[in-house]
Amino acid sequence: MTGLADPFLSPALLVYPPLLFLIGNVLVYILNTFRPKAFPPGPRGLPGLGNLLQVDRTFPFLTYGAWAEHYGKDTPLGVKKGSTNVVVLNSGRLVRELLERRGAVYSDRPWQFMNNTWVFKDDLRAAIFQNSSPWLSRWRREFNNNFGTAAIARLRPVYEAEAARLLVKLIGWWSSPAARRRERLEAVLVCWMMSVPTLAVCGKRPDCMGDHGFEIRQFRRCSDEYAALVAPNALDLFPVLRHLPEFLGMAGWKERARAVREAVFRTGSQFLSAAEEQRAALDAGRPVGWESMLAKMLREQREQDDDDDDDDDMYTAADMGNTAFHIVSAATNTSLAVFSIMLMILAKYPALQRRVRDEVLQVAGGAAPQGTDVPSLKYTEAFWNEVHRWRPVAPQAVPHAPSQDDIYNGHRIPKGTAVVINVWHIHHSEDDYEEPGRFMPERFLKHPYGMRLDEAHDPAHMEASMSRVTYDFGAGRRICPGMNSARQNLLLGFAKVVWAFDILPPEGKDIDLSLETGFVQEIALHPRDFDVILEPREGITEQDVMDHYSEAYEAEAQVMGWEDGLYK
Repeated sequence: MTGLADPFLSPALLVYPPLLFLIGNVLVYILNTFRPKAFPPGPRGLPGLGNLLQVDRTFPFLTYGAWAEHYGKDTPLGVKKGSTNVVVLNSGRLVRELLERRGAVYSDRPWQFMNNTWVFKDDLRAAIFQNSSPWLSRWRREFNNNFGTAAIARLRPVYEAEAARLLVKLIGWWSSPAARRRERLEAVLVCWMMSVPTLAVCGKRPDCMGDHGFEIRQFRRCSDEYAALVAPNALDLFPVLRHLPEFLGMAGWKERARAVREAVFRTGSQFLSAAEEQRAALDAGRPVGWESMLAKMLREQREQDDDDDDDDDMYTAADMGNTAFHIVSAATNTSLAVFSIMLMILAKYPALQRRVRDEVLQVAGGAAPQGTDVPSLKYTEAFWNEVHRWRPVAPQAVPHAPSQDDIYNGHRIPKGTAVVINVWHIHHSEDDYEEPGRFMPERFLKHPYGMRLDEAHDPAHMEASMSRVTYDFGAGRRICPGMNSARQNLLLGFAKVVWAFDILPPEGKDIDLSLETGFVQEIALHPRDFDVILEPREGITEQDVMDHYSEAYEAEAQVMGWEDGLYK
């Protein structure tokens, strides 16, 4: 018996098969780092690495822009990052041709190992990473019901009151040195930015969900760890790393992935618990005026169970919690980056701040601006557009992927290729913008797209060609569905803050808005050091702020069904 087992226990049989497996994987990987046939033009890479070492790790969009000058900005740029195919679109015309006009083809997402294998399995789906499907179509409808144009109009008192509540929190924070030591300005802003999304998805404010185990700092920590985990990494570039054994301490990412996945589940269940509370109140006939997104999903799930209908497009409990997690997370990270930049610009350029405030005071008649005033704030809107052009917080947007091989002008873009919009380069093109490196909101008062005043940029022609004022929110069928809600929330909050406060730089400190030294590219492009002082401006008292919030709260309470000053 021992003799029969000897061949199977020989060192050769134990060593050679794993070795051959490893060598085979390395050879396949190296072959995959070569450029595919008819791939769009781009710089020659190295075997095994492609163009990986040639791309600026800090701001890759700058490298892509420099290459566009050589290969043509209206020609897709082909890049190899290890074995990964990347195609970069360096002009608005290319974005419109591929992502808008061929939207049915370019509506998928690139496959990512960590996302698709470890975080999102059969029991968890996230809309931002899902390919086109009936489930995703249904998700979009549900989202639009709560964050689309009609929903924004219905929830206008909520946007109004939450922005007014921000002023209360800010003036309390400013007047208390202890509060400033305990909590940074960023934390006060984050609570506000989360409020409207959280109310819309589960019916409660984020700082009123402690009885469901929810804590804002823990949520932000989970959100940041999750974003860092699922970003494209070495496991996508070098597939052989996926096979390293965990027991030898060579795959610590597996433990980290399990911890993050568990944290996402736990945070999602907290949102779902809050929605279940609202669902129970609605079912009991209590006068709750707003059925949140998750409460509606719970009702539909119950109706489906009653019908005994097995529908793969329906939502599981994990889907519902995960939906809330992603909506609130997305609304927080990018909004904080945008708002931070807006405040820092005002602190650095007092003349701009005076012009914005003069418009706010004129339009609102000296009172606190209301949501109905926002459409009349033309310079403030131009300021908003210029921020997204000058310092886009998503300088490469979220990559698309073709659902099938596609041919464009003789160039083959293979199925699954990561198609990247170089938002930074598009919005800093000297062919399209006068002095693109300067911050000039006035350009959007002269031209609806902020571009040069010439025949090539005729506004009527640009509108007919499906041009966009900004590509910071993406393009095509996967454009950010929450962009209108974010605009309403941030512009209204911005106007109220300018009405109530002077935005000042820290004493003895310069505001650095240079890309190279003043910004960091992580989840979003954001200031390296967000530090401004908000000081109540002359003539504004704490009582003015409190009176404004009290009035706004009454309208919000009617929408949300709050009675007897609940959550005031």
